[in-house]
Amino acid sequence: MDLNNQREKKDFGTRINEWIRVPKVFLIDKDGKNVGEIDTNVAREMATEAGLDLVEVSPNARPPVCRIMDFSKYVYEQKKKLRKNKAGKVKDLKEFRFSPVIDIGDLNTRVRRAKEFLEKGHPVKITAQKRGRQPYEQMKEVFNEILTNFTEYSSIEPEPKSEFNSISITFKKNVTSKNKQNSNKENQAIQPKGEQESKDDVQTKSSGSSEDKKV
Repeated sequence: MDLNNQREKKDFGTRINEWIRVPKVFLIDKDGKNVGEIDTNVAREMATEAGLDLVEVSPNARPPVCRIMDFSKYVYEQKKKLRKNKAGKVKDLKEFRFSPVIDIGDLNTRVRRAKEFLEKGHPVKITAQKRGRQPYEQMKEVFNEILTNFTEYSSIEPEPKSEFNSISITFKKNVTSKNKQNSNKENQAIQPKGEQESKDDVQTKSSGSSEDKKV
């Protein structure tokens, strides 16, 4: 008996060939035509003669419905569907909390774990939370320092969300963050006007001197 088929049967819960031990089955042939109720041994022989497998596709029917098909191809299609469903599934949000007086070892561990979840596709929420009379500015300073570890990730919110005793922001993987989206035009727009004019003057002077040389 094919050991690979045994493993696949175990993985997908689908009985095939010798695993089908009922006396009769309702058979669908390799072309998709209904043969009807038939002795299981005869159905298995038909599958063997066709170089295919006898696969139980509806185990709860009476008798079970079986089909003659390529079981390896069936398994491949099932795995393909599982991968597609897994890829389309939204990952759970993971949150990591930090206090203004957190130990450096704990801080580094949480940052490392947060990055691991980001690499796996999970959105990660970073929260700094003060306790008691801890100053808000101290909490914000720690929060900003923590964020320097996540510059390669993009933030979901445009700005951190601030509350009375906490501040937080959520990161995700492989999307250019707002901070990284400034184009050359945007950089020019925020450049002091005087600097832009000075560059234009330099270019004008350069072109003028070139013309003088030609003359």
